[in-house]
Amino acid sequence: MLDLTQDFRTLPSRMALKVARGSRDMDSPPPPDVQPPWDIPDVVAVTAAVSGRIVRESTDPSDRYAQDYESFVDAAVASIEAGACGVHIDFGGLPAIQDSGLTVEESYQKLIPAITERVGRDWVVDANILRGDNFAENMFPITSGLAETAPMASSHPVEWMEAAAHLVTERGGRVMFSIHSAAEVELAERLVLSKNILPTPTCWIILIGYPYTEASDRLATYLKHPKAMMFELIQIVDRIKEIDAGAFIQVCAAGRAGHYLATTAMLLGLHVRVGTEDSAFRYPHRDDLVTDSAEMVRRAAATAETLGRRLATPDELRALIGMRPKGMGTG
Repeated sequence: MLDLTQDFRTLPSRMALKVARGSRDMDSPPPPDVQPPWDIPDVVAVTAAVSGRIVRESTDPSDRYAQDYESFVDAAVASIEAGACGVHIDFGGLPAIQDSGLTVEESYQKLIPAITERVGRDWVVDANILRGDNFAENMFPITSGLAETAPMASSHPVEWMEAAAHLVTERGGRVMFSIHSAAEVELAERLVLSKNILPTPTCWIILIGYPYTEASDRLATYLKHPKAMMFELIQIVDRIKEIDAGAFIQVCAAGRAGHYLATTAMLLGLHVRVGTEDSAFRYPHRDDLVTDSAEMVRRAAATAETLGRRLATPDELRALIGMRPKGMGTG
């Protein structure tokens, strides 16, 4: 800056400074490091939701996806071995499990330990807490110590959300707000976060692009083309960061958008969840179906490597969401 305490007549003019500065054309660029590095984390947490309910009503044979206890465990193990640091456990919409005669508690006790035994390594258990006929059954994955994190939409009864948030936090776990539209971000802040029930960083999982009809009880924005996908995702991320600039945000590779959503999330420095609970398409512009959830994990890993990011370990995911490490190693 010019010294404005001096006589202005002694200070150089704009033209004199321009001549002294000189000029360069495009053939003579400055050093590359004139551009500072982007604020993108090296680590990306990739988890998998392996239920096969996305194809229940498909005309394509659905036996390739997890539909019962055995195939659910197989899909979870394969996803962890492919690089997922965690798996979402939800058997809703799978009659072979829900109508098996086992209780909610028994179903979780059958699935989660079997996955751990088979995989022989650490993984983060994320479990649905909506199943059951009472609060005890809802919260069983957390109170039993089987699960560490739990997604929760922001449109459930307020007293239930408050109690669930308190309980999960008291047990050392984390609630992941499941967001299907920008409106649900505001609900999460007004109904739960403003009451200082949850620790920071706040945790969010964005589930847009999921298929729905007029009969669906929750609408997840349809992403008709890449521009719609990017605008919708960025809008929701901006609303979240207005609440908590350091929030942990994970994006589901959902619906037709699938891997394109996962890639966009990684470009934005966010984290991803893949798997056949939310999507079956390999590409948005074709009808090819993925082989299984593990394929989606491998594709996410390859994209992450191309973008200069590496897959998080389970303990790195725990650190990202403010939890203590488990220290079991990776096998």
